[in-house]
Amino acid sequence: MKQKLFSIFFFVLIMNQVQAQTKPVTGDWLLTLIETGQKTDQPYIVNRFDTNGDISIYGTKIAQFTQRNQTMDLKSERVKFYNARFHILKQTPKELVLGGDTATLYYKRAYNPKQNNPVYQNLIGTWLMRGTVPTYVRFENNGKFVMLILEKNGSVTTKGSWLFIPDEKAFVILADVDVLRQKNSILQINKDYMEFINNGIQYQLEKQPEVLTVKHLEINEETLTEPTDGQPGLPWNDDDLWIFLPKLKKLRYVRSVYHPEVKTFSENYISVDIVLNPEKQSIKFASYKEIDEEHMPFITRTKGPLTEAYNRFFPQKDLEKYSIIDRKRLCKLGNKTYECTVINGIIGDERYQYWMINSMPGVYAKIVHETPDNNQNIVQHNLLTINNN
Repeated sequence: MKQKLFSIFFFVLIMNQVQAQTKPVTGDWLLTLIETGQKTDQPYIVNRFDTNGDISIYGTKIAQFTQRNQTMDLKSERVKFYNARFHILKQTPKELVLGGDTATLYYKRAYNPKQNNPVYQNLIGTWLMRGTVPTYVRFENNGKFVMLILEKNGSVTTKGSWLFIPDEKAFVILADVDVLRQKNSILQINKDYMEFINNGIQYQLEKQPEVLTVKHLEINEETLTEPTDGQPGLPWNDDDLWIFLPKLKKLRYVRSVYHPEVKTFSENYISVDIVLNPEKQSIKFASYKEIDEEHMPFITRTKGPLTEAYNRFFPQKDLEKYSIIDRKRLCKLGNKTYECTVINGIIGDERYQYWMINSMPGVYAKIVHETPDNNQNIVQHNLLTINNN
């Protein structure tokens, strides 16, 4: 009887081991290490082993596999070392090791833990990467990743996903990005600042204020009126500009642009030179972006006998239709408070809001510009300093 019980126990034990060993290798696995002869590589790329026998990377099929007990036959026209028979040297819920004549492949289970890990929690949000080109990266709790690069002549947005590796204090970007490929090892992180290293290069990032929703301009176009002669209700006219502007030399604004992809505003400083030419009867507002202690030409607007002659809102764009919503709106600049006339208007299908300082002809305390796309390109200029020296 004892021998029979022992035989049954031994049979069950063997069957459990076989079942564990022959469990299908399916799902997403992060390829962390490849050993081929004397060489090693750390690609940190997710391989998806599908139930139909396909292996794909970023949605592209790269190989096929057939699993039999503790062996796996791989075939590929794209990856040479995948054309071989591999033995499953190790298979646990978190690790997988395949050994063959051409290479040994080390995998970790690809997952995005919703756990109370302080490093993981601090990663969530939008970060600005220090450097010459403003680069924003956003880590979302659902595993989505967005990178926004603001170039001189436009922007580049890349979307994908990301994985957190808690036991290595690292993260992996699963997207077509030129930087941050493979493993990013975190050196230090808190809720405001992060440093990590990637391929020997160290990066510093600063957490940005998250803006999930933005306040849009509420403009009832039916109440807007077309401009008429005499500029009714506006605080200043052309004659007022010539009297007041000689007292000013420079203005300085902060320009904020909302980027819904990364849920934050980018900011840069704009300086404005004011130049009057009585002989030519012209007024010029030349603005510059302040980038890395350099002034890059931005927008120049000139009012003269033949240009902008009938622009009621110079140095801003002339509005096709507008309405005055407040003539005594207070706006604080530094330690001073100014009374403003606030205008809502449109140019085509674009919306604008102007804050005209009543006592300072030609000077705007705030300009808000919104494009037709309901959640993009909301641009706001806020006046910071007025230089009359």
